Amino acid sequence: MKKVLSMVLAVAMMTSMAMATTYTLGKNAISISTGASGIDKDDIALAPGDKLRIYPDQFEENQNDALTKSEFDSDYFSITTKKITKGANLIASVSINDNEGCVEIKFNQDYDLSRKEKDAKKNVEIEKLEVKTKKTVNEDETNEIKKNKTFLVCQNLSIAVGHVKVDPYGLQEDMELSSNDLGKVLCFDKDAGGEDVSYGTMSVELGDIAYLEGRVYDGDEVFYDYDEDADTDILKAYPDAEMSFVNIYTNGFPTAMDLEVYADEDEYVYAIKDGKLVASGLKWDEDAYAYTGKIRSSASYVISDIELDTTAVDTDGDGETDDNTTENPETGANDVVGVATALAVVSLVAAGAVSLKK
Repeated sequence: MKKVLSMVLAVAMMTSMAMATTYTLGKNAISISTGASGIDKDDIALAPGDKLRIYPDQFEENQNDALTKSEFDSDYFSITTKKITKGANLIASVSINDNEGCVEIKFNQDYDLSRKEKDAKKNVEIEKLEVKTKKTVNEDETNEIKKNKTFLVCQNLSIAVGHVKVDPYGLQEDMELSSNDLGKVLCFDKDAGGEDVSYGTMSVELGDIAYLEGRVYDGDEVFYDYDEDADTDILKAYPDAEMSFVNIYTNGFPTAMDLEVYADEDEYVYAIKDGKLVASGLKWDEDAYAYTGKIRSSASYVISDIELDTTAVDTDGDGETDDNTTENPETGANDVVGVATALAVVSLVAAGAVSLKK
């Protein structure tokens, strides 16, 4: 069982799954799904929900690397030119990430947006992106950068955005999802499966933290994915707990999936709804040695080594606490009707703090 032992460890956790991956543009770039990396910026393909970071050493204009990421934050810089000629609706934000010292482009989540693996259409075009100093950086030092100095971050950048679409995906009576197919839109087709069936059972291992199993039908298009990113707000709210997280993403399962969240019997499993902990509705199953239940939509869960006081959270912002949950004395888990299905927005936080500078 993976444990978030401390805030430092949680902050150090970076995105790992295809659902919400953080990519870096430039010579040290992570290999992107089309194989694009380095300075080859004409064939970049990302998934909805991903983030693309551009660091100062990869800006189009940063002569002699005069500007470094340790000197780059929103106190001293602002984005002054943002000319997006195509696909602006696919971009959630373009901002300066103070913790990382970079320009960060975040893409909107859209489960219906897909692309075939070898036919990625360029649907975001950034003609020009510039930043400018708001005040002098490193004043009276040899590497001083004057106020109103403009840096060209990128130009003529083309990006294909979409979940990889596997069409057709052979429908069989019993199927086990490969980890390579997580984060893809699977188009189930009985004619491609080699078996004369109109529905089948798909089992999905979500790392070593959870498991899904449920029925799919001919013609269904389903997205399966997950990550184990920590919600830092929840970590801060419960500093005495050791917690691990599992965030499950889908465009909607065709039928209710059987869910197993791997936790010990003496641990506590909660759901996240609107950024708050709530009862998970999951029950301890000795045979599965997991907390089990049903799930139909995206959801997030927290495993804690100690019982957490969800009634102490001010959910309405009115200074009053909500204490209408009930506790199951056999498991120590809170119990409400149904399974939480809200998609948690999981913060991606860079490790370390930005040093004082300038």
